[in-house]
Amino acid sequence: MSLLQLLRIPKVQLILILLLITLSTLLYYPLLTVARIVTLSVLFTTGSDLLFAYLRKHTLFVPYAAMVTGLILSLTINPHHPWYGILLISVIASGAKHFLRFSNRHIFNPAAIGLVVGSILFHDTVSWWGVSFQILELAPLNIVAFLILLLPLLVSGIRMKRYGSTSAFLLIYSVLRFIQNNVSPLMTITDPTVLFFAITMLPEPMTSPIHLGKQILYGAFVAAAAIVYFYLPFSRSLLATNLLPDGLLPFLLIGNIIFFKFR
Repeated sequence: MSLLQLLRIPKVQLILILLLITLSTLLYYPLLTVARIVTLSVLFTTGSDLLFAYLRKHTLFVPYAAMVTGLILSLTINPHHPWYGILLISVIASGAKHFLRFSNRHIFNPAAIGLVVGSILFHDTVSWWGVSFQILELAPLNIVAFLILLLPLLVSGIRMKRYGSTSAFLLIYSVLRFIQNNVSPLMTITDPTVLFFAITMLPEPMTSPIHLGKQILYGAFVAAAAIVYFYLPFSRSLLATNLLPDGLLPFLLIGNIIFFKFR
């Protein structure tokens, strides 16, 4: 395979974009901190993915998808997490892809289920450390970092044509947050954590609907479920005790189940 053919693979394009986002974290975080979390996350995720694939099918391959998962994990796991915690989260992510399957397809977004289950086991919240500082402000470095954060949309929205999920989520989530807490819709749709979730994790092609109409329903459901949840009387206690480690990812997993047959 030539270099040009390699660069045309959507997963490879996303790997390069996620590496660029990772490099942008060096504007705010020490090199050793970034290098440690990236190295461990990618190494553990790709290693466990290859191991599980060999156990299942006795085949080896270039684990592009696992590299994507590892890079997403590296941007969202607490960078100071102990190595065995990173290992566990990575193994859960890869294991769910290989063993939680139906009709020869995995059910859950690997990064999301690894983060949710791993964080519950360690009584920790999902950090989002590498995708939370790119706040849109009128300063050159802030603008550049924010634009880099938007680059996954070139793959998920344009190459993979999952723009329906992203658009519906951002619209419904911003409107409901405005109704709920009077948060400006502009503030919501430029929130870097919300953006990364909406353009990178939500529309993951293997766990999200193909057809535009179902994409819209999928994105709207995840957004509405995340907002409605906070009206439930036990929501804050679950978050406070880390029994629910994040306000978005659990509802992505529920969406994965409900819209499974529309992929």
